[in-house]
Amino acid sequence: MGENTTIRWILFFFFPALFVYGLLHVYSSKPAQAKKTAELTEMEEAGRKVYNKFCVGCHGENGDGNSMAAPFFKDKPPNFHTGVFRWKSTPEGTLPTDEDLLHVLNWGIPQTPMPSFHLVPEVQKRAVIAYIKTFSDRWKKEQPGESVYTKIKEIPPYFGTKESIEKGKELYAANCTACHGENGKGDGPIAATLPVPPTNLTYPVRAAGPSPKDTFRVLTVGLEGSPMPKFDHLSEEDRWHLVSYIAYLMNQGK
Repeated sequence: MGENTTIRWILFFFFPALFVYGLLHVYSSKPAQAKKTAELTEMEEAGRKVYNKFCVGCHGENGDGNSMAAPFFKDKPPNFHTGVFRWKSTPEGTLPTDEDLLHVLNWGIPQTPMPSFHLVPEVQKRAVIAYIKTFSDRWKKEQPGESVYTKIKEIPPYFGTKESIEKGKELYAANCTACHGENGKGDGPIAATLPVPPTNLTYPVRAAGPSPKDTFRVLTVGLEGSPMPKFDHLSEEDRWHLVSYIAYLMNQGK
């Protein structure tokens, strides 16, 4: 790993976490209490304490995203009361899996204020996931949807080839430029009108996750609660060609 790559990862993981942690201490004067402690399980209560330490400053004491820090963010924190999560692997209208939520906690959401909590012990992250579920009754009535990862095959051998990138470029021009822009920088002609800013696809870290499968996942299920639709009308092969081109755009930002 080169020196520049090491510095990039330090900037990616450390400084967003430091920024959000600072906001937490500045803006969180009240502890989160979705329910009375007596109504919480032991794990949920443990999660409430983790939430108060790391999450309340941005997501709010009631989990509705209405914190004092939220007005400073262009991409607002989600309202956990809706049970709608953008970064997940399950179909639209279904709840995410615990692994989806853990993935966000570990990876963060690059290009947003949501940092990585990779260094927080997994037992604490599992506990805060349990606590977040107390904000919405959907978790009592519904089961998570089936993760698309169960259906994603191995990365095809043509991924990243010159031919695949060229095909992906054609598909991108026909399907993606209005929002993400001709060069993938999130500056398409309708970008400014959207309630959620389009991702800058040239950013050197994938917002969806570190694997091409994560990008394929987004193209397959979309980003619920945002203007990003699913592209399952495209064949699986065409979606992989798009992933090839998106990876090419990302590499241009390095």
